[in-house]
Amino acid sequence: MTIRRVALLLISTGLLTVACTAGPPADPVTEPRGATSSAAPTEPPTVVPTQTPTETPAETTVATPSPEPSRLRLPGMDAGTKTVLKAGPRKGSMVVGDVPPGKDELWVLFKCRGQGKAEIILEPGINMPFTCLDDVISPIMNRLDLGERKTLTVRVQAPDTVEWALRVTR
Repeated sequence: MTIRRVALLLISTGLLTVACTAGPPADPVTEPRGATSSAAPTEPPTVVPTQTPTETPAETTVATPSPEPSRLRLPGMDAGTKTVLKAGPRKGSMVVGDVPPGKDELWVLFKCRGQGKAEIILEPGINMPFTCLDDVISPIMNRLDLGERKTLTVRVQAPDTVEWALRVTR
């Protein structure tokens, strides 16, 4: 069976629903699997009428999928640092855990998304409040030079509307 006959058969049975469009874009962009692009299409998809020799022209529409929001992930870390505590991504409040005493400075890396206020609490005595925005991942980084202290207990207080991820490094 030739390609033309197969195409005619698929069109006549209603199994072929995709219309042919103009050739590929002038400069295609190659992205890894699962990556999303922030570039908006410059033109809407082309709609091409399909026709068989015995039928009248029919128009097929091409649906463009809506972009998915970015996944919130744990904050990255610099080379030469060591993760001492991490949590997330998650929503709502949580006692994350304890940071053992040490001489080196602490880096508190935090990302959040969703309308509301989040607060990182290092007990005893350190509060870091943040405002998180809807549909925007807000990265936050704080350096704490605490000297030698006792163990710090880390808590995150956030409403269920705020998704967050935390990493503490030394």
